Amino acid sequence: MSWVGRIVDAVEWEPRDIDIAWDVIEERLGTPLPADYKELCRCFGVGEFSGYLHVYGSPGGTDSQLVDRSAALWRVLEEHSAAEDVFGPYGVYRPGGKGLIRWGMSVTAAEFCWAADAKAPPEDWPVVAREEAGDWQLLPMSASECLFRVLTDVTFEDFTVADMVDPPFFTPYEA
Repeated sequence: MSWVGRIVDAVEWEPRDIDIAWDVIEERLGTPLPADYKELCRCFGVGEFSGYLHVYGSPGGTDSQLVDRSAALWRVLEEHSAAEDVFGPYGVYRPGGKGLIRWGMSVTAAEFCWAADAKAPPEDWPVVAREEAGDWQLLPMSASECLFRVLTDVTFEDFTVADMVDPPFFTPYEA
């Protein structure tokens, strides 16, 4: 069973099959995205897990919160390049390069990113996460495994909500 399938079971969700124009989204971002993330978006769309973690998804078509937020960050960094220091030592991903691509944010300002590299297959990108203003932690796993562990694994120190929210749940946002 895939990690997305495990999330579906954990939150007792009826998977959607959202039509998402990944070719357009990936062109806007400047890189392909991991298959498990695309599966997660097709299945859930846009919403929040356990009242804690918002995954930057897609409601369908060419809309993508991940790309919109990345583009907004790129615009901020064009005007305030020193702001990139908060993403050290990874930096912020830009098309064709390498750096962090944020795929989720918690209500406590924990950030969940990929350490992306345009020259590496997206399935090889590890997750990098941190609590608000903390140090980045390298988590050698996919985004969907990370999300599953946040929701269900009480030993997933620093990021789990499994000890506070049982059972886990998903709340979809209106498109």
